[in-house]
Amino acid sequence: MTPESIAAIMVKLEVAQRQSLFIVLANDGLVNRLGTGAANNTENDLFIGRTSEPLFAKLRAEVRNEWMDRFGSYDVPSKAGSVCVLSVLFKATDGEDGGMQFEYGSESQGPPGDICQFVTEAVHLTDPWYEEQKQMAAAPKKRKPWWRLW
Repeated sequence: MTPESIAAIMVKLEVAQRQSLFIVLANDGLVNRLGTGAANNTENDLFIGRTSEPLFAKLRAEVRNEWMDRFGSYDVPSKAGSVCVLSVLFKATDGEDGGMQFEYGSESQGPPGDICQFVTEAVHLTDPWYEEQKQMAAAPKKRKPWWRLW
C-alpha cells in the first residue's frame, strides 16, 4: 500500500471504553463524523454525508510513506489516567487495508507526534462540515398541522 493508493481513511478514538471520536473520509466525498476527541466528549451523534470539498485529498496528503511499514498494534506501557485506544486505518483502491492502533493512558505518553498531528488535522479538516451538520440537526423542523394535507 502507498499513500497514493489509499481510497478511505478512518480515525477512531475510545477513551475509557467510550467512543470520543470517529471520522471516515473517502475519495468519493463520503464523510462520517462523531465526537470531538476530548476525554470528556459528550457529542454522540454520528453524522454521515458527502461533500464536494477536497477533505479526503487534503488528509491523504498528510499520510507518510513510513507509516505503511509500521502497521500493527502498539501498547504504550505505564498507562496513567483513562485507557485510550486510537486507531488509524487505511483502505486502498485494490481492497487492501491496514493501519495502526495505540493503547495508552490519557495522562501518560501517547502515540507518536506525527500520528497525533494527523488525527488533529482530521479533526480540523472535518470541523466545518461537522458543525454545519449539528446546526442542521438542531434547526426546528417546519411541520404542517395534521389536518392540512397540502
